[in-house]
Amino acid sequence: MLTSEQKELLKEKVYRLLEEVGMKIENEEIESILLKNGCEETPSGRIRILRKLIEEMSIYQKKTQKEDDEDQTLHLQCGIDWAHSIIWNRRQNEIRQRLQSKFMMSAFDCGPTKYYDYQNKKLIPVDTRIFIEMMKFAQSTPEIGYISTWYRQDVPQKTERMDSLILALKYTDKVDGIEAIYPEQIKYLKEIGEIISGTSENTPYLAGSQCITSPLVLERRSAEDIVERARLGIKRYHIASMPTIGVSTPVTLAGSVVMSAAEVLGGMAAAYSIDPESDLSGRAISMVTDMRTGNSVSTGPETTILSLAVKELFDTFWGGHLWVEVFFSPSIKEPGLMAVYENLYGVYRYSKLTKKPDIPYPGMGTLGEGGIGSPAQFMLDLEIRKSEFALKNKIIIDEETLPFEEICKITRERKEFLSSEHTLKHFRKLWSSNIFNFKYGDEKNILDKCDALWRENLKNYQPPEWSREKIKALDDLLTKAKKELL
Repeated sequence: MLTSEQKELLKEKVYRLLEEVGMKIENEEIESILLKNGCEETPSGRIRILRKLIEEMSIYQKKTQKEDDEDQTLHLQCGIDWAHSIIWNRRQNEIRQRLQSKFMMSAFDCGPTKYYDYQNKKLIPVDTRIFIEMMKFAQSTPEIGYISTWYRQDVPQKTERMDSLILALKYTDKVDGIEAIYPEQIKYLKEIGEIISGTSENTPYLAGSQCITSPLVLERRSAEDIVERARLGIKRYHIASMPTIGVSTPVTLAGSVVMSAAEVLGGMAAAYSIDPESDLSGRAISMVTDMRTGNSVSTGPETTILSLAVKELFDTFWGGHLWVEVFFSPSIKEPGLMAVYENLYGVYRYSKLTKKPDIPYPGMGTLGEGGIGSPAQFMLDLEIRKSEFALKNKIIIDEETLPFEEICKITRERKEFLSSEHTLKHFRKLWSSNIFNFKYGDEKNILDKCDALWRENLKNYQPPEWSREKIKALDDLLTKAKKELL
């Protein structure tokens, strides 16, 4: 997408922005380490991130760039959150093998805070009742390989993440890593992973990122998250920039690319300085301001261009490890064909710009920029994904699939194939949709069917089989966390 000359120009502007303006670091420990590593403080208190430190970090990153590139192919099918969970549990080969013959997908991205009640046509905050129902839905839907831990609004927020993860584990074994909203939660998420997996090696239940806010600020919560991970020996940092074109970055793409790249790069340099031998990655999630409404959305083509341009710079100069969504989430706040359009246009943009034609439809039941979960929309997205999976690029040719003598016989007798034994034996192998019906295909009937289907799935619910010892250990851990944090 970028020429060599353009990339060189943008790289130099990124370096100058970090060296001349610098990054605001809202943590004395990280600030001190950066200064010891040769960075400099500006009169306004920002820290100049020098080229020498970035180039040192880039050499380290390039050692595992090829491995990370391979891992990133997983997110084209699984979504970034599930892909990270697979990597942290070292299941890459297993999942790739399963996906060759079995359809599976991720549900609800990184976790909604609101639920779209299709029957009453209204948005409601996620509470414990809705939360449990969604976990049961995931467990009883065989096509779901991973579900996010939704954010409950009816429990104390200081312990909500651990509380919700432990509750989710009691209803499904398809839930995994979550973000520590408060750094004090990290040690408990680490311990949950040790209880479930029996090892302290990879901390599978701690996900999330350290977000850089514009203009070039490593704010206090994210900085403390980095420090706490380093203290606990969790050698994994994921630095994210979520620029909104025209608000937190310039309204033009070139300026936005420089700002976004500098933010991710500066944040990664901070994490590298405090923990040099770690798993270090970045993420660009771009938004754009709809000047008609003032809303920040991911629908416009500029969002994909911006994110992929930042990725090109990282892949070329700084050792890769920069992850970009195929498509973040529809902006529309209710299920339906508008959400389908946004998902389809999102994957079209990514596919066209990366020249990768076989990326699945990215819908996974989220609306409202990921903050709204809709099981009705999920069933619609699921059906589209299943129809894609049914498309094969080869034909099986053998005596059973090519009954030549029968073809000749029926042709001579001028009969049809519908009533033949061969048709009776094989017609169920033809793909047909549970939702899309050529007789009742209007949007309302489609969504009504989607809403009915997910509720039907709940009838097949079976809880996961955890040992009593593990459940007790989780409950004891939550009791301890509540005593400390509430």
